[in-house]
Amino acid sequence: MKNILFINTGIIWGGVEGWNYKTAKALNEIGHNVFILAKAGTPFLKKCREANLQVETIEKIDSGTFLNMLRVHRLKKYLKKNKIEVMFFCQSSHFKFASLAGYLAGVDKIIYRRALAKPINNHFYNRLALKNFVTDFMAISKTTLEKSLEKLPKDLISGDKIKLIYNGVNYDKFVNSNIKSDLRKEYNIDEEDTVIANIGRLGRQKAQQDLINAISVLEKKYKKFKVLFIGTGDHHKKFKNLVETLNLEDKIIFTGFRDDIPSILSQVDFVAHSAIYEGCPWIILETMAAAKPIVSVDIPSVRELVIDGETGYLTARNKEKFADALFKMIQNKEREKMGNYAHEIYKENYTFNNMIKNIEKEFLSK
Repeated sequence: MKNILFINTGIIWGGVEGWNYKTAKALNEIGHNVFILAKAGTPFLKKCREANLQVETIEKIDSGTFLNMLRVHRLKKYLKKNKIEVMFFCQSSHFKFASLAGYLAGVDKIIYRRALAKPINNHFYNRLALKNFVTDFMAISKTTLEKSLEKLPKDLISGDKIKLIYNGVNYDKFVNSNIKSDLRKEYNIDEEDTVIANIGRLGRQKAQQDLINAISVLEKKYKKFKVLFIGTGDHHKKFKNLVETLNLEDKIIFTGFRDDIPSILSQVDFVAHSAIYEGCPWIILETMAAAKPIVSVDIPSVRELVIDGETGYLTARNKEKFADALFKMIQNKEREKMGNYAHEIYKENYTFNNMIKNIEKEFLSK
């Protein structure tokens, strides 16, 4: 069994925090000795403590922290004291600082889990850390890998350093999930209405304005549907104003934050997704686990997961075409068959247990 460290100083609860927490907890439960460094007062720190993980606080890490040699030295001492053999970090702001300290401390496995499908800047310090300090570059999708390396010299990261490990979703949580609240009763939705869900942070990246504009087109030719926008975010007011401007209050329901996503997915007819970019979108995997089809704007990371015409529909970022794809799914009498096929793909490739097994095989068994 290994001494493993997860470093995360994110102040909100997001996908990175969720992955760190769930992965750390799972590895701890199968016998590894798991340590956590987190910023004080954060949801991540609180949940890790509640899970009885070995948690200590660390100040926020930003892109220039690696230049603070006192902090690098302190982390190096912590790594040596706890005999850390494997360390994971995800944020781009963390990787230079954490990898330098890990290298100086002689940590065996220094793993940069890259979840952001954006290019890494071709700066000297990035190249230095990736070539000399990071031992493993873990990408969560082919899209993430290709986008991350696109500005870097082609031979900078050797092939044996690169590991492709997709996110994994808990099987038991999304299969035969318990109904926590009847959505049709809660939101007064007619039994004949098709229920569509958009699930995610209301913000620039998720681009819900594109879905709202498509709904305005759809509504002109079909009336029997409702769309639940599930989540919160800094664009909530902007999107609500757009809904009011387009007179779509009867079609779009903003639910706010919900913690019963498995229950929601079990009740909706399908999911609509409009993000501009994603690494390996959790909601797509969760939708597949729940055996529901998907209508999504066609972006590379979604294309890796959704088979157009078989497990969902991919569409251009165009309100008329998006509306056509939504209408096509509403009319599709084989939605259940599409969802079941998506579930089979999920079961074979994207379960949480599969992800943990891949992590153990690649990083913890040698």
